[in-house]
Order: sequence, then structure tokens, then C-alpha cells
Amino acid sequence: MPSYLVAGASRGIGLEYVLQLAKRADAVVIALVRNPTKSTHLTSAIAGLKNVHVVAGDVTDYRTLELASKQVGEITGGKLDYLIHNAANLDMSTFFKGFDDYTDVEQLDSDFIDAFKVNSLGPVHSIRAFLPLLRASSTKKIVVIGTAGALPEFARFIDVSGTAAYTMTKAAGLLATTKYAVQLKDEGFVVVSLNPGLVNTLATAVNDSALLRVDSDFC
Repeated sequence: MPSYLVAGASRGIGLEYVLQLAKRADAVVIALVRNPTKSTHLTSAIAGLKNVHVVAGDVTDYRTLELASKQVGEITGGKLDYLIHNAANLDMSTFFKGFDDYTDVEQLDSDFIDAFKVNSLGPVHSIRAFLPLLRASSTKKIVVIGTAGALPEFARFIDVSGTAAYTMTKAAGLLATTKYAVQLKDEGFVVVSLNPGLVNTLATAVNDSALLRVDSDFC
């Protein structure tokens, strides 16, 4: 049975991955979320699905990913075929800001550091944590959900200087994905970044907080 882990699965793109993969009767699907008890959209959507397992894990807290890896190994028999990393930081209160839109450099630094922890180090953490399980599989597939905004040529094409923290840290995530592709190619891994384009995820958006730190919906 093929096994799939979707990191950042509580709503939006990640949740849809879970639902589409769960339609495969022979698939084992693991939804990795920061807080399972608060993932109400996920809980409702997977009700009755026997092949979906919810596991707690935060891509900014590597210890939680180590614990999650152990849980996943118990579910899948010690291996993982596919890792789909979808977790991302989207703070809509600052999302469109450029460098000069910050009133002070301390706030600029804080926003960039928060975004870097999720968008840049997040893929590194999730790949590193689940790599032993992926190595135990003959499939060895890793997908990191990216964004066209991470590409310098796209920024020039659309002539936009804003969305600085998001796009710069996603660019670092893209390079991290590329580095892993180079590192793991001789082991038979396929490591890619996929840009889904602009995706309407309003049906599973949250408005009680300006922070959407789960899905790469603005791509």
C-alpha cells in the first residue's frame, strides 16, 4: 500500500491533497498538522475515512517532527513513499508589505524571521525528520509546494516589490529543495518543487486571526 504524508494538511491545498489521495483505496494517508484538536476543517472532511491518519507536528519545532516520524513509522510499517510538504507562513496583516512599508526595522526583522522559520527551514525540517522512512521505501518521492513569487524573473515580470517576507523566504525554501534534490539523487530520490498557481481556498480559510500558517495558497 503506498503511503503519503502531507505536511500542512489542516485546510486549503494540503487538505485537498489528503482528500484526493484518500480516494485511492490502497493508500495510507497521514495528515500532519500543528494542532489536531483545532483542525476543524480536516476533522470534518475526513470523518469516516479509514485510510487517513492525523498526526501532530510543527515544522518550526523539530522535536515534534521526530515524534511524528516515530508515529508515522508505526502506521506505515517503517517506511514512507511520498512526502508532500505544504506548510507555509502567510501573515495577511503584513503579507503585501515591501521593505519601506515597515515603520521600524525591528518589526521587519521579526516578520522575516517568523516567515523564515516556516517557509525556509520548514521544508528542511520535514525532509530531515522523515528521511529515514523515505529511505526505507523504494519510491522515494518528495514534493515541496512552492510559488512563482520565489522567482526573481517573476517579480520583475509583474513589477511588484511587495510581499517581501513571503517571497524571499519561499525562495530560500526553493533553494533548500534544490539542495536536497542534488544531495539525494544518487539514492534514487525524486525531489521537486511544485507551483500550483493562485488557488481559491476561501472555503477553508480562517478569519479570526490574520495568520494563515498552514497552506501555500498565494502561489
